[in-house]
Amino acid sequence: MGQNSTEVAYNFGQLGSAFQNLAKPIYPPKDHVIIAIQFLADNTPTVMDTEILDTQGPQYIGTNDTEATAANYLGVTEAAVANTTYTTVFLTNDTVEISAANSKIKVGQYVLNVNDSDTVDAGLTVDSDTPTPIYNGPNAAGVKVTKVNGEFISTSAAITPTASQTLVFLDEYHGAGGTTTEGVVFPKGVTIYGRWTKFTPSAAPIICYFGK
Repeated sequence: MGQNSTEVAYNFGQLGSAFQNLAKPIYPPKDHVIIAIQFLADNTPTVMDTEILDTQGPQYIGTNDTEATAANYLGVTEAAVANTTYTTVFLTNDTVEISAANSKIKVGQYVLNVNDSDTVDAGLTVDSDTPTPIYNGPNAAGVKVTKVNGEFISTSAAITPTASQTLVFLDEYHGAGGTTTEGVVFPKGVTIYGRWTKFTPSAAPIICYFGK
């Protein structure tokens, strides 16, 4: 990738690092985050707090198991369906009524139809009638939001949620289907990348690298 005259390339360690082999937390310096974690032995982290950038910025894996904030689990937002009867209120687009207006739902987002009973520990079960989003190229596919009018959402193609299903909305910063890393063993030699504000390993050696 090209680099312009105002950019500076940093290698790991140039902006600081920390070693830990105890089950104790590591915090980055002011105005920094932990951008990489290198595992020198098998390790089961107990805390991986991500830098939650709710409306912009990439999302990252973590131990958070709260569905609303677990990175890349429920997209940018979810919406329960209030009326599963589709109409043609907006031109020829299909329209569904959700349970309440949601300011996070925007035109251009992609829509998945999933089970209400899904959890961040078990992942998402996507309805087989929902096309897999393919954002670019000759095989582009997926259902997109075409209009939002309070509780009414128009989509580019029909989706048919039932009373036991809900809608998940994807944008350029929020994916869906990820699960929590709580209890996961990261093997020796692995390095993971992201933006974390606090990290607590199990009692085995790791190195945290800091960055902006």
